[in-house]
Parts: sequence; structure tokens; C-alpha cells
Amino acid sequence: MPDVLSVELLAQAVGFAGTAAGMGWALLRGRVAMLAVQLAASLLFALHFALLGALTGSLMNVLATVQAAAAIPLGTRPGFRFVYLAVLPLIAAGLVATWQGVPSAFAAAGLSFVSLGRYQTDVRLFRLCMALALPCWFGHNVLVMSVPGMLSDVCAMAINAVMLARMGWAGRAARA
Repeated sequence: MPDVLSVELLAQAVGFAGTAAGMGWALLRGRVAMLAVQLAASLLFALHFALLGALTGSLMNVLATVQAAAAIPLGTRPGFRFVYLAVLPLIAAGLVATWQGVPSAFAAAGLSFVSLGRYQTDVRLFRLCMALALPCWFGHNVLVMSVPGMLSDVCAMAINAVMLARMGWAGRAARA
């Protein structure tokens, strides 16, 4: 059986790998690229939170992984909307099944805003929804004491804000 220090070190290592991806998506300009990097970040943070014992955060990231994969073809294959939307009820079910108090509420709220964002084919709207999601995830990460998660969120919030400012609030729609 691994000792507590080994599990903690593994949790932090995986979390910091997730941080790199969690910050990286915000630097990208295209929706598909943003989603692909978010998918990688979600996988890493699912493992990170599982190792920390943050069950709702872990499950929400597993669902986020599935959802990111289903969201990639939304811009070109509208039929995937049904696959994408099928994940939404699982957020509520997962929240109930893994309830751990306020951190769970923040994780579910964060994924809900992420879900709304990923459903958008306009990159600006995607980013605006992420601007709402990231503070929710930050709240979760503070409460479960995930330093990699907090770092990822703060950096992604800053980068996303800069990218939104560069795009302009009222410019033409930006697609995949």
C-alpha cells in the first residue's frame, strides 16, 4: 500500500501537469484546439482530485472529458448536440452521488458554466462562459486545497480576460 506522502506527491505532480493544460487552452484562438487541450486538462484533474479525495471534482472532470470530446464536432456535425446534451443530466446525478458539501456545489456550478461555453460555436461566447466557470472552479480548489487547481484557474482567468479583450466585446463572430 502506498504511503500518504507518495499519494500526495503523485496528486501534486498530476495536478501540475493539469495546470499546464489548464493554462494552455486559454492561449489558443480556435475552438477545436481549445477543446482538445481542455480535454487533456480534465483527464489530469480527474486523477488529481481523485487522489486528493475530492470525489465531486474528480467526477465532474471525468464528465468534462466526455463532454469536450462530444463538443469538438458540434461546429460541423450538429447531430452531436444530442450526445453533448446527454451529459448534462449526469452533472446533477453526479453532484448528488458524490456530495461533499460546498466544494461539490462549486464543482457542479463550474462544470455547468463550462458546459454552456463548450456548447457555443462562437469562440467569444465560449470564452465568456469560461469567465463564469473559472471562479467556480477556483472556489472548489480553494476548499479542497488544490494548489495546482488554484494556479491553473488564476492563470486561465487572466489569460482568458486578455484574449477576450483582444477579440473585442462586439466584434464579428469567431468560429472553430
